[in-house]
Amino acid sequence: MADRFYCPDPPVSGRLTLEGDEARHLLRVRRLGLGDQVELFDGRGYATCAEVTAVGRDRVELVAVGTALADRALPCRLTLATAVPKGERFDWLIEKATELGVARFVPIITERSVVDPRDAKLERLRRRVVEASKQCGRNLLMEVERPTPWPALLKSTTDDVRLLAHPSGCLRGQWPRGNAGQGGSVTLAVGPEGGFTDAEVADAQASGWSIVGLGTTILRIETAGLVGASAVLAQYEG
Repeated sequence: MADRFYCPDPPVSGRLTLEGDEARHLLRVRRLGLGDQVELFDGRGYATCAEVTAVGRDRVELVAVGTALADRALPCRLTLATAVPKGERFDWLIEKATELGVARFVPIITERSVVDPRDAKLERLRRRVVEASKQCGRNLLMEVERPTPWPALLKSTTDDVRLLAHPSGCLRGQWPRGNAGQGGSVTLAVGPEGGFTDAEVADAQASGWSIVGLGTTILRIETAGLVGASAVLAQYEG
């Protein structure tokens, strides 16, 4: 795979510009220069090969080469909604969810939540999404939403399939599928270390959510989120 760089500004007459960190990474870390070809993506689904035509201290100008590159299609639009794990475990979850192909991540606030990330933390995590997208080859950035109280998420979620991970839930072969394989959408929710309360589970069931199990052992938030996301995406492949 060619070196990939994030270029959110649209091309003008086929010309694109990298500035700041992305330009410095191209010039000083990758040591690329005039005539070299790279891959650029805008985070909204567009990507292209481009050739470096001019360089400055913190600026690189390029021209698109060939046609736009196709994005890697996923079988469904998956929203992963989890309580927030502590410290670097949250960073790791965001990075790996991006690599897997999760479309949207929602931090949720539950009765037993202990972490509520601030705006500065969320902005840093969005940069983590960019870096992971460069590595894994996806052109559409995973959305990272602001923290949402669990009752509010129940009211606002209208996806075709809504799953709540819980030790008492049904086995994977019994998970509902809906029409997600035809371009629909799925939300998977994972609670905090102490789990969702009985009342929160009951509220989800009353709102049409399905209770699903992730295995025989009790998983940490980040492990459960990735195991569940992998299972959902695998279920709809093909």
